[in-house]
Amino acid sequence: MKAVKKVFIPDPAAGEYDDIFVSAGIGVITQSEGADAAIAIGGDGTILKVMDSLLGGNLPILGVNAGHIGFLADCELEKVGDSIACLLSGDYEIDYLPVLKTTGPGGICMRALNEICISRAADGGILHIRVVVDGREVAVMASDGVMVSTPSGSTAYNLSCGGPILHPNLPVVIITAICPHLLAIRPIVVPLSSRIEFTILRSRGKNPLILADGTAKCGSMTEGDTISVQSSSLTCPVIRTGRRSDYYAMLGKKLGWGYRG
Repeated sequence: MKAVKKVFIPDPAAGEYDDIFVSAGIGVITQSEGADAAIAIGGDGTILKVMDSLLGGNLPILGVNAGHIGFLADCELEKVGDSIACLLSGDYEIDYLPVLKTTGPGGICMRALNEICISRAADGGILHIRVVVDGREVAVMASDGVMVSTPSGSTAYNLSCGGPILHPNLPVVIITAICPHLLAIRPIVVPLSSRIEFTILRSRGKNPLILADGTAKCGSMTEGDTISVQSSSLTCPVIRTGRRSDYYAMLGKKLGWGYRG
């Protein structure tokens, strides 16, 4: 890959961390135009916001974990010097993370890097949701909600709801029920190209929300409403340095596998 000479660091991290990159010989600029890469410094939530804000610009992003777990990060803050050396030499690769999209009943279009989900309101009751994949009914779920997760999002809300962990390079998505009424309802993995439809058959209390990466910007649904979730034409380019190549070692370390309490 080409050597990185100028990077964009979004505020507020720019003022706090730009000296690390400048002292290593990489220029820091105040806007994404003209940059060779963007640097997202923080926890997974912060990195996710930076990725979302830069979607469509095709600017590769290096995630630096300054938070707790940091599944989306390429490196830890205390060892960012190793990744900077890779940027300067061009010794890195770029992965393209899939992006999901949906349109709410009000016509609002929303994209997500981790997951799109339907979730009951805080004072709402159990939902009955029909799930259809590529025109074929899969199930009617009685649950607190349902989500579609990307592989890179499989270690986020999906994992908390009992869904599987997927390697980020797999061309698939996961459909996971949120607190299903029946234990027989299990997560299902389907091709990334699938068109997934959710219809609210029954709800109680306030209308369920449509969430994209945990944010309710796509409105709510009433009984009889249907939304579809599918892969967007956009992808998110992320920088992977040589130290990140062992995905399984990283996963085991962050999840504590092989360690005893």
